[in-house]
This record gives sequence, structure tokens and C-alpha cells, in this order.
Amino acid sequence: MPTRPRPKLTLRTLLLAFALICAVATLANTFWVMFTTQRSELAENALQTNQAYAARIATSVEEVLSSELDRLGFASTLIGHAFADRTALHDEAHRLLNQDHSFNSVLIANARGKIIASAPSSLQLDGKALQRRSPLTRREPMISDAFKSLAGNLVVFVSHPVFSPDGEYLGLVGGSIRLEQKNTLQALMDLNIREDGAHVYLVDSHRQVLYHPDPRRIGTTLAADPIVDAALQQDHGSLRAKDGSGNEMLAGYASIPSSRWSVISQRPLSNIEATLKATTIKVAKGIVPLGLFGLLLIWWLGVKISVPLSRLAENAKRLDAPESYERILAVPADYVESWQIRRALLLGAALLQEKIGRLNQQAHSDPLTGLANRRAMEETMALWQQSLKTFAAIAVDIDHFKRVNDTYGHGAGDDTLRAVARLMRQVSRPDDMVCRVGGEEFLLLLPNGSIATGAEVAERLRAVIEAAQFDTVGHITISLGVAMWKAGEPMSAALERSDRMLYQAKAQGRNRVVTEPALTGVT
Repeated sequence: MPTRPRPKLTLRTLLLAFALICAVATLANTFWVMFTTQRSELAENALQTNQAYAARIATSVEEVLSSELDRLGFASTLIGHAFADRTALHDEAHRLLNQDHSFNSVLIANARGKIIASAPSSLQLDGKALQRRSPLTRREPMISDAFKSLAGNLVVFVSHPVFSPDGEYLGLVGGSIRLEQKNTLQALMDLNIREDGAHVYLVDSHRQVLYHPDPRRIGTTLAADPIVDAALQQDHGSLRAKDGSGNEMLAGYASIPSSRWSVISQRPLSNIEATLKATTIKVAKGIVPLGLFGLLLIWWLGVKISVPLSRLAENAKRLDAPESYERILAVPADYVESWQIRRALLLGAALLQEKIGRLNQQAHSDPLTGLANRRAMEETMALWQQSLKTFAAIAVDIDHFKRVNDTYGHGAGDDTLRAVARLMRQVSRPDDMVCRVGGEEFLLLLPNGSIATGAEVAERLRAVIEAAQFDTVGHITISLGVAMWKAGEPMSAALERSDRMLYQAKAQGRNRVVTEPALTGVT
């Protein structure tokens, strides 16, 4: 018979190769985990930093805008008392313009939207109509999005309604902030210029850029951008996404409630990766010497443990064999590692044998009652067919068991089945086989039994069940059918006859035993 050629590799070579591969793989995996973890932590820190940075700037901008609204609110009270005095209105407009130079222009308009006073005078706004009427219709303090003013400048308009002392709506007072030149917002945002490619910008609710480190970007409308979309839809947060130019960014954002603007602080992911690359090179230089030492140590240990491992490996392939425990125990353990491996294999062999026994038991028993199941019954009957001349079969069925389940519930029904199973074990003989073959159906097989023996056992079981007090359900009864099998006929024939006798018992009123007539020649 041809056989495969003997392998040239020895266990020692394979073990060393495997150990070295595992060591290299472990080292590479450790390095990769460190790299990805560090990258994730750096990215997470950048996201948190950007979110905190955006929130801080948003708070500062909100304070500035709220201050401007408060100034306009105070002025609106003064204007409301002297709305008919044009000189007073012009004086108040100039006062607001020159108070802290936060506005590039100030105007006062009546309820119809006509400008009746403005500053500076060089803009010649008096008599003109407001470009946007939303402040007139809303009649509440508001901050607009960016738009082109009458003078053609890109501005945002901060306004406050004006009411008379009697509560009559008179118009509004407002100031424009020109975005394309130095203003309060720009001065505030310029204090937060970042480095390493990170930058902060400000957008309004219509995606127009109100501030950007690159002045050329101010006034532009941003196209589809997941970062801007998130900033305009949520109060605050952070995300990793590509910006409108396709660059991977780590961004944080925060909204400005009074204006519905959003501050976005973002940093290119490439900056994080450049920092991480430099760190990785330094770590690699430190790991390489240690890795070489580890490989040498693994080689020495591989040589040391190869001899006992060869025997342990051979026995490990046959843990399911009954003699595996003794074979593993015979392997010498000259050092702690081999002793631990041997101990683990011994434990594994014991557990495996126990599990095999338990699975075998489970495969042959009914999970609810613990009685033999149909598979165990068929295997036993197959053995009896070779060695027995006769056996008695007693079919058992609980009377009106459906009523028990319907009245007391399936939990009580299961308890009743378990109790009946216990009583059947008590009544049966040591060699008898008690089986559960259906829901409330049982079968009691009596090897080398006669019809008389079967009838006696069946009657004793019927009486015990009738007299028993069952938890919850009280008293129940059973019906039984007894039949005989003798060599030469199919065993299933005896089971079918016992079933017929059982049905006769039920037809005759239940709670009784019906036995088939004795077979000729059977004693």
C-alpha cells in the first residue's frame, strides 16, 4: 500500500517557525494597535479641542451681539420718546455710530420702512427705503444674515424695534456691520487665529461666510459640505468629514443663538497623521532591539519545550479516546510550562469525556421528565430483539390532560408530567424501561414480562396515580393498554397493539387498564 513520504520538517522546526511567526505577528499587531489607537486618540482629542474652541468663540460672539442689541434697545427707548424730533434722531444715530465704532453705519426707519435718520451722513441714506422688511414685520430684536447694502457693501444688520411710550410701533433702529473691512467681529475672530493648518470661520444660516482667515472667502456661499450642514442643523458637536474641497477635516462647531450663525473650528487630518508618523518612527526605533531580543528568547524556549510538546501534541489529537487521560498523564513534565500544558490537556480530556457522557445522556432522555426518549427506546428495543423472547408493553395516557393545561396553565401541566414520571419510576422494576413518547403519553416496557405481569404492573400504576395528590391540579387518572411481543414479529406490532388497548380503555370510560388477549404459546 503506497504511503506519503515522511515529512522532512520536525516538530522543533515547526514549533520554532510557528513561534517566530507568532512573535512577529504579535509584534506587528501590537505596533498596529498602538498606531491606530494613538491615531484615534489624537483625532478624538482634536475633535474635542475644536468643539471646545468653537464653543468658546461662539460664546464670545454671542456676548458681543447681545451687547449690541442691548445698546440698540437702550437707544430705542430714547428714540421712542422723541421720534418726531429729526434733530434728536440724527444725534442719537451719530452717538451710536461713534460710541465704540462697532457699527459701520446706523439708521433709524419709520414703520413703513423709510429711513428718517442715519449716520454717517456721507452714505446719504435718509429718505431711502430699507432693503429688507423682515425686521419691520417681525417687530423684535434680530440679527440678519449677510446681504449687500444700499451702498453695495456686504453687511449684517443688527436692529431693535422702536415703540412709543403708549406701545405704538414706530419703526426700528439698527446698525450695520461691514464684513469686508475691520469690525468688532473681525477683531474678535482675529484673536483666535490657529496654527498647523487649523482655522476658524463663521457662517450665517444661508451658508455665507461672515469671517474667514482668508479675506477672499468672506461673502462667498459655501456649496454642499457635511461640516457646514451639521453646524447649521445642530447646536454643537464635532465630526470627521471631508470639506467642500475634499480635504479630510476634524471639525468642531457651535451655534450662536441670537443670530442662528455657526462657528466652525477645523483641523486637517493630514496634520494629525504627520504628527503620528513622526511619533511612530520614534517608537519603532525603540521596539526593534526589544523585538530582536524577544525572537532570540522564543527560539531558545522553542528548543527547550519541543520534546515534551511532541508527545503532548500527539495525545491532544485523541482527547475523545477513553484512554487519553492515562496517556497524557504518562508524559513527563520537566518544567512549569509543560506541566501547565499537560494539566490543561488532562482537564480538557476529563471535561470532554464528561461532556460526551452528558451529551449521550441528553440525546437519550426527555428534557422535561428525565425519562428515556423515543430514540433510547428504539435503541434498547433493537438490543432486546437480539436477546429477548418476549416483553410486555404498557401504553399510558393521562386522562383529560388538555383540561389540566387549559385550566391551570402549561406550567402546572409540566409539573404534573414530572410527577407522573416519578411515580412510574417508583412502580416499575429495576430492569423495566420507562419512556415518554409524546405530550402526555408514556410507555413502560417490561423485558421478559408476561401479559399477567404487565396487567399487574399497569393496575398498580393506575391505582397509585388515582390515589396521588398532585400540586395545583389535585387528582388525575390515567388509562393504560397492555400488549405482548414475542420473537418473530416486528416490535412495532406490540406497540401498536398496546396503543389500541389504550384507546379501548379511553373508550370504556378512562381510568382503567385494558389488556390484549394472551397470545398462544406465551406464558
